[in-house]
Amino acid sequence: MKSQQPVFHVARVTLETVTPLSIATGKANGVFDTSLVMDANGLPTIPGSSLTGVLRHLYQAEYGKTGENALFGCQESEDCEKSQPSRLNVSWGCIQDSKGKAIQGLALGSNRTKLESDLILKVALGLADAPANRDRVRLNHKGAAADKGKFDRAVLPAGYRFTVEFSLWSDTAHDAQWERVLELLNHPLFRLGGSTRAGLGKLSVIEVQELVSDLSQESGRKIFTAMKRDMDDRTGFKLRKLPTWQSDEKVVTATLSLKPNSYWRIGQGEKPNLADSNGKTADLLPKLEQRISWNKQHQAEPATEKLLIPGSSVKGALSHRIAFHANRFSEQPRWADDILDEQSENYQKDYDKSVHCDEVKQLFGFANDSSGKDQVGEAGRVLIDDAYQTFSSTDLQIIMHNSIDRFSGSVRDHMLFSEEMVWGKGIELQLTIKKDDKISSVAKQALQQALADLYEGRLALGAGVSKGHGLFTGTIKWSDDGKWIGEKA
Repeated sequence: MKSQQPVFHVARVTLETVTPLSIATGKANGVFDTSLVMDANGLPTIPGSSLTGVLRHLYQAEYGKTGENALFGCQESEDCEKSQPSRLNVSWGCIQDSKGKAIQGLALGSNRTKLESDLILKVALGLADAPANRDRVRLNHKGAAADKGKFDRAVLPAGYRFTVEFSLWSDTAHDAQWERVLELLNHPLFRLGGSTRAGLGKLSVIEVQELVSDLSQESGRKIFTAMKRDMDDRTGFKLRKLPTWQSDEKVVTATLSLKPNSYWRIGQGEKPNLADSNGKTADLLPKLEQRISWNKQHQAEPATEKLLIPGSSVKGALSHRIAFHANRFSEQPRWADDILDEQSENYQKDYDKSVHCDEVKQLFGFANDSSGKDQVGEAGRVLIDDAYQTFSSTDLQIIMHNSIDRFSGSVRDHMLFSEEMVWGKGIELQLTIKKDDKISSVAKQALQQALADLYEGRLALGAGVSKGHGLFTGTIKWSDDGKWIGEKA
């Protein structure tokens, strides 16, 4: 019997995590607040539903809801006249080993031994019991940690690769919807997992192998029957290059190149790099994180530790400075004395609703109100990527600190401590902003001024702000030469 859609499209795609990936199970593991989704081998994986959900959302934003329902399927409703299944099939993402081979199926015996001895998979296997994690904290109106605002998030370090298979039946060899789906993999807003607005979940397309077989033709049937289920097999597949996404229409990016004015340290690390003359290591350490790199032969090299600049750290500093500028730039300037009463019992609650003003919500989003009375939450429109920086021992220095007795002016007993700081090592930050009519001119102006504060040395990042640490100067480069951020209402 002849199929109504005789043309079979299939693509086997290799995706690499540019920033750490955090696709969580939604449950705590008794130690950490979140745990990563794992496959049967105990290896991190990408659920097909995660990929499909993100692609569907992007497809609707770019091409409308009608096309979205036709491709991804729908249930009968006001938006869908007749229920229909999805035309697009998406597999789970299989993690690759150090030689670029996808791990498929349950590994037992000698195959299990290979996983446990692989250069990068042996680390990934250990994440089930001792996951890499990010410490996060919510800041209050004073810029300090809010009470009960501490939490953590399990992550898969950057650099791991996954193989994913997409397939679709069509009545033509050049299906417009198929082309659009593949192009969306290069979309600047294509992010997976949690905390995508705070540095995580960015992926890049490394390779796309495509096969198109027309079963109405004998040659197409031969190609189809020769295709193997093994996702590493390339029989009948052809290498395809995806076009670069033209992002200026709906998305704009900003790249900040920053050079420190003095010392800086962001986060609290666990691994010391230096020791003083007595062999003592520092008490306070910069945050380091492993990152996997691949050579031209698509083989992984030993993971190296790099200085980490979490997007969440930059986001927290910017959001508070944006709130300040937004209150200053509004048509009727909002003064703190008029907004809040510090003696009020509901001071913190009032703060969350008022100082985290509409302009901050427009840029960074907000959660649903727990009572269900306020408006539904929205995702942020500003995405700040995690950044990494290579370093050597010459880029680090130990600084000694002690506590002074306020009565005698002398050093207090047993209060000497040291800090390992980064000296002279610059960083590069990238922001991706989704253009939206909901972003007001005041929000743009506040964002522009807050970024200027950052690269002109008026806004510090990380620890030691009161000691003059964490201040940077540098430049900013917009993908549209600053046209969007410079717009006036």
